[in-house]
Amino acid sequence: MPRKNSSSKRFGARYGSKVRKNVDEAESGDDEYERVAAGIWKNKETGEVKAGGAFRPDTGAEEMMNKALKVETEELEEAKEKIEDE
Repeated sequence: MPRKNSSSKRFGARYGSKVRKNVDEAESGDDEYERVAAGIWKNKETGEVKAGGAFRPDTGAEEMMNKALKVETEELEEAKEKIEDE
């Protein structure tokens, strides 16, 4: 079975395996987004351009922010209940 050539072969042994793997993922073209440049992604269907991570369109920052807001909201609710009980 022939080996699949990856786009990161042009780097040779340089930059480390994780970076080369990230480049392969970003340039594979399997997603709905196409990498225009580092951190710039274009939706293949709509043509919408957005900012994201260097190697992935989504950096996970939205998920972390929502989790932090949820914890903060719960803490505020607990403090509000504590004040109302006094």
